[in-house]
Amino acid sequence: MFRMRVAGLDPWWRVSAWAARARYLARRLGACLAAGTVAFVAVSGCSRSGAGEQPPVPNWSNPIGGRVEASLAAAQVHMPFHVRSLRTFSRPWRILETPGGAPASRIVVLQYRMSSGLVDVYEETPQVSLSEFRKVIASWVALNGQAGTSGTSTAVMLRGKYAALMTTTADGRRSDIRWIQAGVEYTIRGPSLAKQDCLHFANELAS
Repeated sequence: MFRMRVAGLDPWWRVSAWAARARYLARRLGACLAAGTVAFVAVSGCSRSGAGEQPPVPNWSNPIGGRVEASLAAAQVHMPFHVRSLRTFSRPWRILETPGGAPASRIVVLQYRMSSGLVDVYEETPQVSLSEFRKVIASWVALNGQAGTSGTSTAVMLRGKYAALMTTTADGRRSDIRWIQAGVEYTIRGPSLAKQDCLHFANELAS
């Protein structure tokens, strides 16, 4: 699965078992805090790995296993929301979308190229409400520095009105950011995306 949806955790933000919350994060967040044997894997989320094992290398070129669309207009036909692009770039380098499925489950990824590497902008229909998402942010920020965790989670505000969650790997080399805006969930990540780049691009979209 390129993006695993969680079933049976209702309401998932109140699940008391730390492992259950880690499983949720593993499926929904890229650069993340992980518990026990849950290790950071990047684009496809976190996954379990045994002692001494290395997590699989993510497929940054096509993180959703999607099909390539010729243009924003072509991708827009299949999306139930308005697809937005970054103004920093004249156009996306490549556009990926998940084929078929219900409209609410479709994901589009606009890929851009910088000198430091790819920037992937995910756009999809949120699976949680804004209030639920804020609880997730608070929950994961509270886990910073606790035993059995790695990396950091940071709560940020975009344009002073959108609550966002930024996560950063333990070595500080890679961050990603996620927020919900006007009925669309956005995630920005990349193989070497720095904190300042996350904030710059997120604030650009959060108009």
